[in-house]
Amino acid sequence: MSLKYRGVDYDPATSQVAVSEEVIGRYRGAVATRHVAKQAKADHPQGLKYRGAVVR
Repeated sequence: MSLKYRGVDYDPATSQVAVSEEVIGRYRGAVATRHVAKQAKADHPQGLKYRGAVVR
């Protein structure tokens, strides 16, 4: 699939993430589910800065 942004063509970078579906309840008679990643990535990296301020 080819995408275009401001006149520049590019191919999207896709990553394969294994997910499982979890039933969390019912809402108005329909089953409510959510998708949970089987292998979660680590928290955001330490030392991020935005305009000179350290981001937690």
